[in-house]
Amino acid sequence: MSDSLRGFVFGLIVDAGVALILYYFYKRSKRAENEIQKAERYGLDRDLIWKLRALPDQTIPYGCIEGITASSWRISSHYDGLRAGIMRDIALIERKSKESNGVWSDVQNVIHHVDAFPFYLHKVKKNGSKDAKVHITEARSAGFLLDDLTVIYDSYMSNQAGLIQRGMDRIFGVVITGIHTYEKMLFVGTPLLAIGRLKLENNEIIMSPPRNGSRYILTTQTKEEVVKHFSSQSNIIKIFLGITCVIGVGMATYIIKKWYTKRIERMAQEAENARMAARAAANNREPSNNSDSQECVICLSNPREVILLNCGHICVCIDCVQALPQPMKCPVCRQNVVRFHNAYMA
Repeated sequence: MSDSLRGFVFGLIVDAGVALILYYFYKRSKRAENEIQKAERYGLDRDLIWKLRALPDQTIPYGCIEGITASSWRISSHYDGLRAGIMRDIALIERKSKESNGVWSDVQNVIHHVDAFPFYLHKVKKNGSKDAKVHITEARSAGFLLDDLTVIYDSYMSNQAGLIQRGMDRIFGVVITGIHTYEKMLFVGTPLLAIGRLKLENNEIIMSPPRNGSRYILTTQTKEEVVKHFSSQSNIIKIFLGITCVIGVGMATYIIKKWYTKRIERMAQEAENARMAARAAANNREPSNNSDSQECVICLSNPREVILLNCGHICVCIDCVQALPQPMKCPVCRQNVVRFHNAYMA
């Protein structure tokens, strides 16, 4: 196998691997879209408790509720002491330029921390009374929530080091370009959509991640917006998957074509080698004492070297049998020639 063909085979293997990864994420995104679309909405009222009690295991495997956040605890903002919430996301991102083998690339060092207190969702009626409430567990593992938090503080400080310090940094191959800091919070009273597993435990409704691998979601978006998000995501992945498959088919076609061409060339070379060997053997044979003519009936110069099947006539040389028009016919009896073999006249 040539180096170029070996490179195409390696590329095809890599392309197939990328296609499998894209297909996995496509199926995962499409599954999330379909499951969220089918997830039944439940109201935060006493009917939800009765529905759960009526079920054998008092569990709804995948359900959707909407409510307002509430909690008995508060987390104060690190940058604004007057503000407090039930979840806080603080990040410090150190951005650098790093030299490796003469090439500078951007890297970042992230210090990320999330604090959260237990909270629940409830629905406030017009008269101010509250109905059923759903306690949220494992909120930090839910999708969308960290992205939907309210930004309290966001600052980027570029590197203010002097010229000498920057020069030393470049000599050592690491230059700090700046520091990005932000803080985001989830406040009490924020409307949230929760999609996950609902279970009644000790007369309390618990929302937790599903047991079947479905997506656990807490977000300020609507259900329709979440479905649209996964639909757009799956469509984008499908486009890249299609491009990957087209590239793979192209490389596979090229590999098969090159392999077939080399096979034909090898077969032609083997036939030519056999012809040359037969010609050399014929030239080294002693003249026959048989009085019958032993010359090829076509060229009348070379000896008869080939037996034609199925008729069995030995009447042509190797050169002339390969020059016979297709479909090949015996020059003596005009029967179709199925195959031929080298024959040696005594």
